[in-house]
Amino acid sequence: MFDSRSIEWTIGSFAGSLIAQYAADHDVLLMPVKSMMGESMKAKVASFALLGSVVLGVAPAYADAPDPSDQSSVVSAGASAADSDAAASAEGGQLLLTTDEQYVQTFGAAEAAQQGITYEAVTEADSPAESAVADDTDKVIAEADSAAAADTGAAADEAASSHWSVVKFVGHDADGRYIPTRQGNRAFGWVHFSGPHNIHSSKVIKVAVSEHPERGSTKTRKLYGAVLYDRLGIILARVKVVAQYHWETADHKYKLADHDDKIGVITAYCQGVNKCPDALNRV
Repeated sequence: MFDSRSIEWTIGSFAGSLIAQYAADHDVLLMPVKSMMGESMKAKVASFALLGSVVLGVAPAYADAPDPSDQSSVVSAGASAADSDAAASAEGGQLLLTTDEQYVQTFGAAEAAQQGITYEAVTEADSPAESAVADDTDKVIAEADSAAAADTGAAADEAASSHWSVVKFVGHDADGRYIPTRQGNRAFGWVHFSGPHNIHSSKVIKVAVSEHPERGSTKTRKLYGAVLYDRLGIILARVKVVAQYHWETADHKYKLADHDDKIGVITAYCQGVNKCPDALNRV
């Protein structure tokens, strides 16, 4: 038969070995308990701790420790989380949107030209030479919008609607001009370009029109540009925005009652493609 002291010591030793194993697995430094209390007290404390875990149904501290044999699953989970973070960063944090004007100022005219970006601000004057450039610009716009303007019957029907003049949002250029974007219809405005050209973010338009009007602008027709690029300066999309800075459209079909008001954005598109990349709407 074992006496009570022997049983206490045996239980204490067993508990101590488990605690020591847990400490070794988790790099935990144990205090030299023996130096602070007698051997008998050490054994009793250990036995009570272990016995209490069993009687009360409380899992010992080492019960939740990861199984060393299953470390591959832990590493895999960590890698998946890191991949997700990297993907999110690449999607939303590594692309930038700015005006043509700012891009040229940041990277220089030579580098911008290599990326297909040229910028030259224009004055308020509407000279014959500028009108000729504007005509060329209108040809490019017409080509970009040809698909959207195919259904002329639907556009004519919408011309009778009063909803085209509703302002969705407003921007201001570097000279302080008020440039609204109106609901529009299939002929111009938000309805005209958002779907066909895949521009669904108001930020794209607001950024583009925040510069000084570009070459090709006239007194009543303003041309603006923006670029989507990565941190290396590589351009992924070149946006052009055309605005009518007048109370009626150039074809005189749409007019505002207030002659001090402005029609605003006629169209917006990405040069070289019919639809802008989805990433443009996420910056």
